[in-house]
Amino acid sequence: MTDTSPLSGLRLRLRLEEPLAPRTTWRIGGAARLFAEVEDVNALAGLLRWAADEGLPAIPLGKGSNVLVPDEGLEAVVFVMVGELAAVTIEAPLVRAGGGASLMSLAVTARNAGLTGTENLSGIPSSVGGAVRINAGAYGTEIFDLLEEVTVVSRAGEVRVVATGAISHGYRWSALCDGDDVVAAATLRLRVAGREEIDARLAEVREKRKKALPAGPNAGSVFKNPPGDHAGRLLEACGLKGLRVGGAEVSGRHANVIVNVGGATAADVRELMARMREAVRDGFGIDLVPEVEDLGRFVTNRGGSPSVESPR
Repeated sequence: MTDTSPLSGLRLRLRLEEPLAPRTTWRIGGAARLFAEVEDVNALAGLLRWAADEGLPAIPLGKGSNVLVPDEGLEAVVFVMVGELAAVTIEAPLVRAGGGASLMSLAVTARNAGLTGTENLSGIPSSVGGAVRINAGAYGTEIFDLLEEVTVVSRAGEVRVVATGAISHGYRWSALCDGDDVVAAATLRLRVAGREEIDARLAEVREKRKKALPAGPNAGSVFKNPPGDHAGRLLEACGLKGLRVGGAEVSGRHANVIVNVGGATAADVRELMARMREAVRDGFGIDLVPEVEDLGRFVTNRGGSPSVESPR
C-alpha cells in the first residue's frame, strides 16, 4: 500500500495507472504506477522527497519526445510540470522558463518581447527541463549557448540555483544526465532584435523541420551523431531506410528516425535500433550511441496496486 498523505496540501494532482503512450511522441508504452501534474517548486520538492521515501523512481516526462516507455509500463512516479513550472516570463534581456515549458512557447514568448536566440530550438518537441538536461540543440544552437543559470531540485527535495558555468556540458549531454537532479527552471540571456527578423527565422526553422522529419509518430533522431559524421548518413549508406520490425520502421525520409507506422511496441523499437547499430558497426566500425532514453530499467514485478487518494 502506498500512503500519499504526506502530499496533502501540495499543488499537484495524482492519478493511478495513467496510460503514457498518448503522452509520448512515439505513442508507445504502458501505464505509470502513479502520474503527477506538479504546479510549483514546493510541490516538486515534496513529490521527490515522498517518492524517495517510498522507494519509487520519480521520472520527469516532459513532452515525451526523447524517451522510449516500456510496454509493461513503469513502476515509478512519472510527472509533468505545469502551472508555474510551465510559465515563461521576461525581464529583458533575460527570459525565465519553467522546466515544463515547451521550447516553442519559450521561442514565441521571446519573440513577442522582441528577443532573439531561441528560434533554432523552436521546432524541438521538448520541454525546457528536458532540453537543458541533454543540452538539446539544432541548426548550430545549443541551449547551453543561451543559459545563465538553472534551478534544480534534488531527490531529497533540496532546491538550489546553479550557474551555467558550473555545469559541465557537451554535444547532447550535460552533467545533469549523470545525476538525479530535476530541472525546475532555467534563465536564458537573449538579445534584442526586430520582429520581422525573428519571424523569418522561426518560419525558416519550421520549414526545415517539416522537410527533414516524417509526419508519423516518432521521437526524432534515435542516435547521436558520431564525431565528424552524421548518424543519418551512415544509416542511409547501410540501406536501412524502410527497414521494419513490427510496427516500427526506419523512415524513408530520414534514416536516423524510427516511425510508429501502426501498433509499434517498445520491443519493436529496441529490436530495430539494435539492427541499425549492428549494420553501422559492421559497415563502418562505428558504434552509434542512442540519443533516445530507454526507460525499460524502471520496469519491475508489480505485486499489487497501491492505494492512492489524490491530494487535490
